[in-house]
Amino acid sequence: MDAAFLQSLLPAEAGVRIAALDIDPAGVVVALATTTATASCPDCGTTSAAVHARYRRTLHDRPCLGRPVRLVVTARKFVCRRRECPRRVFCERLPALTATHARTTGELAVTHRSLGLALGGEAGARLAADLGLPTSPDTILRRVTAAAGEPAPPPRYVGIDDWAIRKGQTYGTILIDLERGTVIDLLPGRDGESLKAWLAAHPQVEVITRDRWPAYIQAATTAAPQAKQVADRFHLLTNVREAVEKILSRIGPDVRAAHAAVSAAAAPAPTATDPVPPAPPKAPTATEQRRSAKRAARGERFRRVKDLTAEGESVREIARRLRMSRGAVLRYRRLEACPDWRPGRTGPSAAGAFAEFIADWVAAGNRNTAELHRTLKGKGFAGGYDTARRCVNRLIGSSGRPGKRQANATPPPAEPAPPSPRRLSFRVANPKPDSHSARVLGELRVRNAITHAALGLAEELMAMIRRTTATPLAEWVDRALASGDRDLANLARSLRSDAAAVQAALTERWSNGQVEGQVGRLKAIKRAMYGRAGMKLLRARVRHKG
Repeated sequence: MDAAFLQSLLPAEAGVRIAALDIDPAGVVVALATTTATASCPDCGTTSAAVHARYRRTLHDRPCLGRPVRLVVTARKFVCRRRECPRRVFCERLPALTATHARTTGELAVTHRSLGLALGGEAGARLAADLGLPTSPDTILRRVTAAAGEPAPPPRYVGIDDWAIRKGQTYGTILIDLERGTVIDLLPGRDGESLKAWLAAHPQVEVITRDRWPAYIQAATTAAPQAKQVADRFHLLTNVREAVEKILSRIGPDVRAAHAAVSAAAAPAPTATDPVPPAPPKAPTATEQRRSAKRAARGERFRRVKDLTAEGESVREIARRLRMSRGAVLRYRRLEACPDWRPGRTGPSAAGAFAEFIADWVAAGNRNTAELHRTLKGKGFAGGYDTARRCVNRLIGSSGRPGKRQANATPPPAEPAPPSPRRLSFRVANPKPDSHSARVLGELRVRNAITHAALGLAEELMAMIRRTTATPLAEWVDRALASGDRDLANLARSLRSDAAAVQAALTERWSNGQVEGQVGRLKAIKRAMYGRAGMKLLRARVRHKG
């Protein structure tokens, strides 16, 4: 093989030449010799031409045509001629080829680092072995954490959010360059102290987008007074939806009455050809007995919370006495009636599109769930046997024992539970006019004028956040404070305390949207490492752009 061609494959600045080449089925061995006449002492920098000895270094390189490649370099040791230097003998460095004390070439180390950044240690090591680049998981992670990231220009537009190192216990802070869409850094804690230090070291920051976490507000105000703060629109919408949920939680009886009215209006009128025989009384099942006991205990706790509140006891003392969380005590104090989480609320199901077919099948007197499941599978049903069984049980009764078949009798339909305040609040935030929840909200507005006004104000604020209306924030706050609804008034006071950032959210083009996306990416990387990555490794992988 042409020696000049082989020599051209090496970096020109490497300072080595090919002395020999050995190719066999076990691999490729390339013998290299250094070509520089002198070398510099790594301690004092003195150039020396006095060779003390020669030695061999074996370096692993990336494979060639599926065969492993080893570079055997004959390097030299030089004598340092400077008398004051503590190092008498030093080895010549080959920075264009490999790092000091390394046993792989720089290119192979970069490949290992790329695998680690993309996959982590264990998965990266498995793929490296398949690609003919065998190494250990620890080596891959060491190269990921040791390599310096690419220098980035100072950020001017910064997004801030928190993320859970261990949910409910330990948190960190993520910083995003909104202009370039990259992760700047991960900071420990969310108490604002580390954020203060970072902002103080970066006075060029012009805009800060954040949620309304008090520690972030205080840190940005103190350490970056020159920066404009922009509240996160997603969290503002969440705040409005939560206020609506609290409003609806207080008027549970009205919600149930509206649900009953809407259900009665939608129910078909009974006909002589469609008789509905009265269902025989059934003994409550064990599940129903447990639910009844829990409902009674919840009612007793609710009554005791109200009694202790009337006696002037604090939230902390009530929570201690009744062994409840302070959040539950606050919720009970706010409500006028005990919340009743009735069984029967169901979310989206694979059987939803086949509900009418299942009802007709049960009405015909059929009870064989296995047969029903096979029939549904033939119609494209994606659910399992248990889903079909639950649908049948809901139609024939919770006991699942219908007794004798009555071919001409339609079983009474299960009474649907009223939508929860949470579900209704989401329907306010994301209207679907034809849904049952939307009709319940419409009936509720007719029945309760105060609720109608409060929901109207909430919808107006959501439209302002979505920028479909341009009502001044101060005007909305004044009307919310005068509305007479305490939850809406609390929201208005909260917005007024952060008015500048909220107003900027309604007008500025910057938002925390991409920050939330980066937090999702951070969670995916963290979970791929089974939550065992330290801050240094996690920072290196998250900051990687690939």
